[in-house]
This record gives sequence, structure tokens and C-alpha cells, in this order.
Amino acid sequence: MMKKIILSLFCGLCLAPACWAYTIENNGPGISVVFCALHEDKETFLKDVHVLTSKLGATPPFSAFPHDIALYHIVLLPEEAARIFKEAPGIPPLQVRRDFLQTIAVRLKGPYKLVIIDASGGTSTAELSDPHTTSLIILGKGRYTTADSFAKGFLHELGHSLGLRDEGVSGTAGLAPPGPPNCAATEEEAKAWWGDLEGNVARVGYIHGCGGNKNYIRPTIASFMNDPDKAGDYGPVNTRYLSRIFQ
Repeated sequence: MMKKIILSLFCGLCLAPACWAYTIENNGPGISVVFCALHEDKETFLKDVHVLTSKLGATPPFSAFPHDIALYHIVLLPEEAARIFKEAPGIPPLQVRRDFLQTIAVRLKGPYKLVIIDASGGTSTAELSDPHTTSLIILGKGRYTTADSFAKGFLHELGHSLGLRDEGVSGTAGLAPPGPPNCAATEEEAKAWWGDLEGNVARVGYIHGCGGNKNYIRPTIASFMNDPDKAGDYGPVNTRYLSRIFQ
């Protein structure tokens, strides 16, 4: 079972030490994921967290490293959320108070991924980042019609926050340039990055179209980074990359 350290905070923006009943150590390999909600009641939020974390725990490679993933949630009062999050034009659609982000980093003693479940929003996005950097993931619940779609959307955005490129050809995929590990500008680059798997691992090849460009190369026809609703996993190349986070 995946390790879960759950924090329910009703103590205001400063996250006073009295709200934390233990010392949190976060110094080894792995990731920390923190969930909080906007425009959502506590009961619904906790159900959403359960949906997302259950899917995460059942998905390779995360399912193989249950003790290296720390999961947290922060329950904010509506007035607290209003002070912390501000709507913004463009992408990302929300701004987060820096002192809130810094306080969490101090408590966790390291970087983390902050997942904001916006119950009234329709835009999901994540910073293209790396596993060792704090970054934001925004899930606009309005764009998902089922719990499974919601969970897969989370895995897609989490992939971005851990360094995976968008493998889509249309929409906002073109906002990010090509790059390792999963979106090559040329076939020569693709062979350098995953040529050892091509021909030896099922589904891996040189598929045209990713990063908003039909000429770029991705490793598989379908993955969570391409069309999460239709895909069942991250694909062998992306799964190998994500596994290295825990090694």
C-alpha cells in the first residue's frame, strides 16, 4: 500500500506547527505530492483525493515504489483559499501566494508537487518541470466527465511536472518545445533516447507527432502523455524515465 501522510489543516495560512503532529523527513529518492482544493467542500475534496491517489498507486512505475511516494492533503477554509489563490488570465489560470508555497517546502524539508483541484475551473495544466523542483499542477474539474477521466488527467499533468513532454499534436501541446525523454525533433534524436528499446520492447517505435508538431517523434502511439482518456499507461519509454526518479 502506498505511503500516505495526510494533513488536515484548519489553522490558517501560516500552517502553524501545532497543526502538525509529527516531524516530516523527505531526504531520499522519490516524490512528495500535496493536494488542496478551491471552490470545493471538504467531503468532496477528500473523495477526489482518494480517486487520484488510488489511480496513482495502481499505475506503473509508481505502483512499484509505494514507500517512496509521500502523499499529503491540506484542507483550507474558503476564506483561506481566497487569500492563497488568485485567478489569473492565461496559463496557468491561478496564482499562488509565495509564502504558502515556501511554508510547505519548509515543513516537507524538500521540493514537492502542489496539486490544486479547482472545482469551478475548466483548465488543467502543469509546469514542465523535473522531479526535484517544486511545481504546480492545476486540475480544472469542469473538463472531466468521469472519475476515470479525472484520474487520468491528473496522471497526464503529473507527468509534465516530472519532466515528460506533451505527446499531443493539437491543442496546447505546441506550448512546450520538443526535448527528452519522449519528444524528439528528429528521428536521430529519438534513436539516441530510446533506440535501445525499439525492436526489443513492444509498442516502442518512432511515431510522428508530438509537442504540437506532426513532424516531431514520440515513442508510442498512445500514452497518458498523448491521449490519457484512451491510454492505459505512460508507455515503456516514459515508464522507464519515471522509474529512475526512485533509484
